[in-house]
Amino acid sequence: MKNKINRLLLLIFTASIFASCDREVSGKYEMTDGTPTVYYVRYQAKENAEQLLDGAFMGENIVIIGENLTSVQEVWFNNVKSLLNVNFITKNTLFVNVPKDLPSIRTDKLYLVTAKKDTVAYDFEVKIPAPILSRIKCEQVPEGGEVVLYGDYFLATDASLINVFIGDYKVPTSDIVSFEKNKIVFKSPAKEIKGPVEVKTLYGNSGRSKDIFHDDRGLITGFEEGYVGGWGRPDQSKIQNDPELSISGNYVRIDGTTIGIDGAWVGGSVIINIWGEDNGVPTGNLFPSDPATSTLKFEVNVLEPWSAGPMIFSFFRQGQFEDYLWADGNASGGGMPRGVWVPWLDSGSYISEGWETISIPLSEFKYNGAGAVIPLSTHFGALGIAIHNRGNDAWIGTAECTPVILLDNIRVIP
Repeated sequence: MKNKINRLLLLIFTASIFASCDREVSGKYEMTDGTPTVYYVRYQAKENAEQLLDGAFMGENIVIIGENLTSVQEVWFNNVKSLLNVNFITKNTLFVNVPKDLPSIRTDKLYLVTAKKDTVAYDFEVKIPAPILSRIKCEQVPEGGEVVLYGDYFLATDASLINVFIGDYKVPTSDIVSFEKNKIVFKSPAKEIKGPVEVKTLYGNSGRSKDIFHDDRGLITGFEEGYVGGWGRPDQSKIQNDPELSISGNYVRIDGTTIGIDGAWVGGSVIINIWGEDNGVPTGNLFPSDPATSTLKFEVNVLEPWSAGPMIFSFFRQGQFEDYLWADGNASGGGMPRGVWVPWLDSGSYISEGWETISIPLSEFKYNGAGAVIPLSTHFGALGIAIHNRGNDAWIGTAECTPVILLDNIRVIP
């Protein structure tokens, strides 16, 4: 019985508080004439009440402090109208939320509008982050193909407010296929148009990308000249240019090999060798830039699931031939450092969504066959590529697989 009485008293007490609050709130607001004055803006939260604001992010709760704020009928941020609740307006305070809708015009002001449409402007920025450009999905998209940019804060009310630049070339609005917060798709211009990419919106710019769209520096091979025959190299039937699949002329098709869960070949083999003497570079490096500050790049399209075996890359001197693949020890003992690409490692299996550009800094060409770090190579006159695990437990696969991988535009860029 005592508990029931206590609960009843609590309900009566709570109801009386709400009734009191209701009377207090309903008595707050009485519309006044004249124009308002803004002294300052602060956050609603008590712990931040002393922080004066010249801007806030979309969706944040703020208080406008001033005089005659009961004359205000509308509040606008840029050209977006905010919702008002008269229960939160007094002569000296106006509680309001910064709208979550994107403005199509940026003035960096808030506007207080009276019943007579008199307007008082106050400097106030709705903070929207500048766009962030993380990567270009594929750098070698042919003319008319779809270029995909990944990043964040690609925010605009329509495509005309998204500006994409390739060097000094501005992508026409009509060529922007789609955009969302994390992704922009546009039609590629001609191959002659090349340069870093930049995205601009009303809220700032991404800065220029380090990657160069349509980059043609340091090309080692695009497989346009076919291939010199020999053990482990794709025969001429693997150099293809199916227009439904091609990205830039010929590509090499890696298929027909079953890779065991341990990354060893069950049937066939996957080896591509590029000798300097066959490639018109009988002495010296395959590329002109400084290896210490350069990056290997290539385009790849994985058509069938790949779930075992890393793709390994090794630079070495002319004349060593397949030594790079079998020399698993440390560098002083004849081991050759390798770079690796293992896209299935996190998910267990990998298929790409069309062509994409892969980058591996030459400073990462540092692993022996077991995955231990060894000194970097000092010779760059030949390049070996293979899908094969030479004993690294971290690259044990998840399932036996027979992947189909298209490879093109092998290059080293500064």
